Amino acid sequence: MGKAKPHKAYVEDLTNFQTRRYLRGLCPCRANSSEDLEGWRTLFNKARYGSFSERKSAAHSIGTLIERAKDDEMYRSLLVELEDDLDSLMRDPRAASQVLGVMKGHGHQRKGAGRRNYRKAISILALKSPNAIASWLNKHPKLLFKMPIDQHSKLVKKLAKWLDHRVKFEPNRQTSEADLLRQVQLFQPSAIRR
Repeated sequence: MGKAKPHKAYVEDLTNFQTRRYLRGLCPCRANSSEDLEGWRTLFNKARYGSFSERKSAAHSIGTLIERAKDDEMYRSLLVELEDDLDSLMRDPRAASQVLGVMKGHGHQRKGAGRRNYRKAISILALKSPNAIASWLNKHPKLLFKMPIDQHSKLVKKLAKWLDHRVKFEPNRQTSEADLLRQVQLFQPSAIRR
């Protein structure tokens, strides 16, 4: 039988070694299901205020989370939930340097790409899921479709691919509503109201 995860109420009472094991256990590289939101909040707190070894363990998990969020909806949703925690962490120069350094050491970023990798993570938060793209298309006043669009439509798939490409290759570039409308016009001109 596997060991139960510690509850947040007594994470602070764990030894340094137990805390590191707990923080590493949250990491997506250990096939974690990401359901322990309070555990992740504790992890972000330790990334800022923990001991050196706790910060290093937390940084590994955060780097892996950011990487997995690019391709996995479950981890992207978790990162959305933790947006404020990630933002606070990156505003702390010491903690940000530690996290980005560990991410680099684990191959989560190329040399000199620390800040860009963080901005890419923030761009992921803006990246819409296929469901969200379909909902946006159906509700937009400048668009008209014969039938409601669902997440499996060709238009949604093309937009999702385009957004993903932009996040990967232009992480510093903001995507506006006008950009999305231009892509809709390119992919399906008949959808634009005249």
